[in-house]
Amino acid sequence: MHNPKDFILAGGVFLLLFSSAFFLSRLKVPYILSFMLAGLLGKLSLPHRAEEVLLIFEYLAVMLLFFFIGLEYSFEKLLEMKRILKPGFIDLFFNFLPAFLLSYIFTQNLLFSLVIAAVLYPSSTAITAKLFMDYRRLVNPEAELLVGILIFEDLVSILFLSMFTGFTFKGEPDVISLSRGALAIVLLFTLFYFLKTPSQKLIDYLDKKVDEGLIPFFVLGFLLLSSGISLQFGLSDALIAFMLGVLVPEKSRMFEVLEKSLSELKDLSVGVFFFMFTFQSKLSFDFSPWLLAMLLPLSLLSKLISTYLGALAYGLSKRVALRASLSFLQRGEFSVIFASFYPPAQSLAFVLVVFTALIGSFSFVLAPEASQKIFPKRERRGPPPAPPS
Repeated sequence: MHNPKDFILAGGVFLLLFSSAFFLSRLKVPYILSFMLAGLLGKLSLPHRAEEVLLIFEYLAVMLLFFFIGLEYSFEKLLEMKRILKPGFIDLFFNFLPAFLLSYIFTQNLLFSLVIAAVLYPSSTAITAKLFMDYRRLVNPEAELLVGILIFEDLVSILFLSMFTGFTFKGEPDVISLSRGALAIVLLFTLFYFLKTPSQKLIDYLDKKVDEGLIPFFVLGFLLLSSGISLQFGLSDALIAFMLGVLVPEKSRMFEVLEKSLSELKDLSVGVFFFMFTFQSKLSFDFSPWLLAMLLPLSLLSKLISTYLGALAYGLSKRVALRASLSFLQRGEFSVIFASFYPPAQSLAFVLVVFTALIGSFSFVLAPEASQKIFPKRERRGPPPAPPS
């Protein structure tokens, strides 16, 4: 018989998530931060049994998040991302390498440094997208660039996750494990590319023969089964979930059914994941305060510079480039996922994510006014009026 306390505990967690997000949204605090702060409150007031009660949501979160990212792409779309390559590589170089070098100089710990660099590399897709919608700036010229960089960051982050998954199975990273991880990624992309035609035929058959109410059962079961098999071989379940999403054609009935029926489950699972990140973390604050004092301004400055240079390379004006760079400082969901792979980095990652998300959100709001003051729009002067005849 079920334990009534488990139902009470699960209900309390979901009400805590709702309350924190509802009240903090009045202060313009992003939902991701609200869920993480709720995890801190839960850590102080709830029993650790909450981990067992909500375990399935935590496991589902990463798989569903990356599956839905994959749904937004196709192999053709991935191959068309040529224009964003230069800004994307500028973003990767400026935001990964300096953070990695600084962390390694302080700690002499290769895996810790890789994780912290990965935490500080990507901007938050969820926070950035929500801010663009809330402040109605999707029509601005920098929106296309930032969405493109977010896509580039998503793909690079998936590759990083594949390597980190191998590290958790094999221990400390080395050249051999890195090579195996990179080779596995290439082979997986090749395999899924050749599976494109057979999967299209299967999806066409399911679209015609299977009731739409049964499709989520098939997809969720196949997704969990494939992810479990991939983990058995030390591969990334996130990468497998992403590639399965890519295989679903955008114009199919299955695509529409999945977006309608599983998106709420994804949002629910992701909320629980961020709650569990801080609820489970050993927030001992045993990291060097000097490392934090150097990483935080470095993370803001490097993202500011890289986005500005990337925007200029993309062909935007200086004023628009500055507005874009001031709107892109926030870190979020990918940073938390990276930190979850390595517990010693979680305390430092939590502080970095909270501060960059808060500073980035306020910077986004102030970006139009600040860029206008620094690069004022010059009024066009027409020819002098003709003298009176």
